[in-house]
Amino acid sequence: MSEQAGGVLLPTPTQELLLHAALGSGEAARRAFYEWKAQTDLAQPLDLGVYRILPLLYHNLRALNVQDAWQSRFKSVYRREWAHTQMIFQTMAKELRALHEAGIKTLALKGAPLTLLYYRDYGLRPMSDFDVLVPTAQRCAAMERLTRAGWYPRERSPSNLTDNVCAVRDGWNFENARREQFDLHWHVLLECRNQAMDDDFWTRSIPLQIADIETRTLHPTDHLLFICLHGVRWNIVSPMRWIPDALMILRGAAAQIEWARLLALAEKFRLNLRLALALNYLNEQFQASIPTDFLQALNRIRVSERERQLYEALIAPPSWYAGIRAHWYRYRFDLELEGKSNPVSRWFGFPRYWRRAKALAPGEMPRWFFTRSFQRFTAWRQARADL
Repeated sequence: MSEQAGGVLLPTPTQELLLHAALGSGEAARRAFYEWKAQTDLAQPLDLGVYRILPLLYHNLRALNVQDAWQSRFKSVYRREWAHTQMIFQTMAKELRALHEAGIKTLALKGAPLTLLYYRDYGLRPMSDFDVLVPTAQRCAAMERLTRAGWYPRERSPSNLTDNVCAVRDGWNFENARREQFDLHWHVLLECRNQAMDDDFWTRSIPLQIADIETRTLHPTDHLLFICLHGVRWNIVSPMRWIPDALMILRGAAAQIEWARLLALAEKFRLNLRLALALNYLNEQFQASIPTDFLQALNRIRVSERERQLYEALIAPPSWYAGIRAHWYRYRFDLELEGKSNPVSRWFGFPRYWRRAKALAPGEMPRWFFTRSFQRFTAWRQARADL
């Protein structure tokens, strides 16, 4: 699994060996592979985070002409993911076409653009869903169109996703009867639900073609920011995939990265702590092409106490307390970015903020509390029984 090092969730030393084997070159990559293999029981089911790296490992070992008995297994994973990704792209193209026919603009995030622009191979970057951004003003129209096409919000009714709820979220995951998933976004960053910022992302976006559909995706600079911020937070799956994602952008679009813009965004929206942790890690462990003067300037930006508190909440494993704490710090963080500091409204406004973030109607809160408490208690009893 993963470990917490230096205050951030990072791959374990064994997982780092896998990443070096999948992303490195020459004798160093070969040595990393054999060390990883010696430390890993490949006959047992692998962690999902590790599994997602196997297609890259297969591709790199093949380029290095490494002959190994397990290469056939890695190849089968690559071929399976190649076929699965093709199916996801077909569904994505169909839904993008429907949204465009309804007059809704789209911008693809994460897996699809990374696959097409940076990995350049359908089998190298496993996908479980697709992420699509729409303009905030077209959010309701997009949800209505998805619902008519058989997509429904996971764990909530469409009626729960009111304007008040959507104002404190960046998106929601939708699912259809085939259990396919569509992540609909209306803000690029949860940390910056700012219309001017989103307009800037849209203005700077670049063309992307998915099948025969013309859409858009983020500029490489903005996509790098997006990937790093998503990577530096707790996840039930080992936090590994953001590393090759970020490295692929840095390797494939190094000349297009606008470091001055990245620095300005980090400072203005107080994203520098998480961004610095991500980019320093890539620089130290994988010798990523990141200018030294940029890293020095990024590391010099003052980190506020509120930013540190929010970061600590985001990397904490989920629990009843951790969930409330994360929402509390995000709520305080949002108020400070908006210049609101009235202590009375701050305290009385939090319950409403929390309910909106959970997409709960007022009458649903007691049942939600009871259900979650029962689930936590059941999990605790099971854990005690397993001791």
